[in-house]
Amino acid sequence: MDRNRNIRNGATLLLTGLATVGLVLSEAVFSSASATQQLFCNGRMNNGWTYSAQFLNGRFTEIRWERSGQPPIVSNLSFQSTNDARQPVYTGSIMAATMVTLVDLSRGNVRPGSPISVTAEEWGTSQGTCSLSSDNSTGNSSDWFTDARQNLIGSNGNQARRWLKRNNFFFNQTVEHTNRRVVERWNRKNPNGAINVIFVNNLVSDVVMAR
Repeated sequence: MDRNRNIRNGATLLLTGLATVGLVLSEAVFSSASATQQLFCNGRMNNGWTYSAQFLNGRFTEIRWERSGQPPIVSNLSFQSTNDARQPVYTGSIMAATMVTLVDLSRGNVRPGSPISVTAEEWGTSQGTCSLSSDNSTGNSSDWFTDARQNLIGSNGNQARRWLKRNNFFFNQTVEHTNRRVVERWNRKNPNGAINVIFVNNLVSDVVMAR
């Protein structure tokens, strides 16, 4: 009887050990897959240059710049610091001449849909959105925010509002209204999102993700 009981206990311990090893291995594989996930955060500067910032292994590594008729440019990024809002800040340059700063607005929790801010000296500041695709060309349906910025900036008020309604946006509220500047909140569904459209003298000067 004791011998049979020992055999049963030994079998139970063996099965428990195998289950534990399997769980540890599955968690390790999952963690590895998460750590190596690659994302691309796409946007457009006001001067026509589009960009795709690469996020790999938990950090931003480079920005690829493209513009029609121009050769692509790559800016390598280095982690600089964390700002007062606890947002990681990365810096680099364009052809060793123009300073570039990328701010991770998600505070390190980068995933599809996360926003970033990119600033280039003399080019201004732009907000981009992260996705699984590196396609930052006009009309990229997987990145609705970049598509909206590209189609809205520079258009007049009537043109902008017609485009928004045609593309599944609906007006939410007027956030700011002065003699020269109007900021309107527009929401959308599928995928859900909200943007602030900034009009200066009845022309769209910028589009930013609403938070």
